[in-house]
Amino acid sequence: MALVTINDLNGDHYLGSQEGEELINKGINTYFFPHGFPDAVNPFEKVAITEDQARDFVRINTSAIRAAQDTISVADAAVIALHRLYAVREGLVSTRFDPNNFHVKYHEVIRVEEAATADALAASPTADVLRGHLTAQVKKDVGTTFYDRVCLVAFVFRARGHHFTPDYQTLYDRVWRKCRYNANLLHISFEHLATIALHAVFPVILDDFWSNAVREQKCNGALGKRFDVAPAGAAGPTVLRQGLMDLQMVAPGIRQRLAEAFTYLEAIERDLKEHRFNGSVNARYYGAQRVPFDEKRLAAIAATIRAALEQLAEDAPLLASPALKRIADNAPITGSVLGRAIGQIANRPEVVNVLMLE
Repeated sequence: MALVTINDLNGDHYLGSQEGEELINKGINTYFFPHGFPDAVNPFEKVAITEDQARDFVRINTSAIRAAQDTISVADAAVIALHRLYAVREGLVSTRFDPNNFHVKYHEVIRVEEAATADALAASPTADVLRGHLTAQVKKDVGTTFYDRVCLVAFVFRARGHHFTPDYQTLYDRVWRKCRYNANLLHISFEHLATIALHAVFPVILDDFWSNAVREQKCNGALGKRFDVAPAGAAGPTVLRQGLMDLQMVAPGIRQRLAEAFTYLEAIERDLKEHRFNGSVNARYYGAQRVPFDEKRLAAIAATIRAALEQLAEDAPLLASPALKRIADNAPITGSVLGRAIGQIANRPEVVNVLMLE
């Protein structure tokens, strides 16, 4: 039985760090391409890979992963290598991609010369050994959910600013379950998925893959719904919009009172729609602006929302938002006065009567 068959390859496949991730070439994340192994010229080009080529790729990458970190078992390294094979198959990683065209300075790929390929294969686990780890069920589970695995990493990198840190485990678990997948389906840790398996995918390609999957309905709905999540570092406008929608229900006149700030917030929202990574802590990896707006001009809105929540809904999760607090701290007096006024308005009988219509 072939280690990896053509059918395997054709399977259906609130705010984090303010610093962003330093993307550098890390040896353990490096993909090794055996001599003569095909790869894409442009992102998302499907690569035709023979069974022999797939077998050699998995063997060499399994061996390289173990050489970089021998605490990783052969079984785990083989599953990581299988993910790499799918990534190359889908045109996500290629030796032909010029990092300078994708806003990065690193490239975690190596093409192995012919003689070195023979030596590497001689030192790698045999196909028979790996076949025991990459069973038909493992290959099916990885292949049929591969799009969702990549999109999940894309979501976390956008929302949190890093591929993986230990405190992201809960987020990965939660969204994976939202996709209605059992943990046993994964066959890999989320840390290994986001780093050793997929870190070599350039951020622009990672996000574009997610975008394509959403548009073509190739990813789970739970990941499609999260596509417009605010990028780490740019949560402020989204948080303010959520608060304002609620606030205007009890104080519709607040828009006129804070007209200038409202107008500025709407301009920011239009800008962020045009470039989804403006304001991100990782903006540099997308050719975007790191600081596209002045938070001080939004301070009155943020301070009012915070003060109103403290008056009317002190247990509201929105109060815990670091972005809301940071912006609100620029206008404490305005927020205190307007917040107390809103608290008084909400207690007036005429307001209550309007809200309690049958």
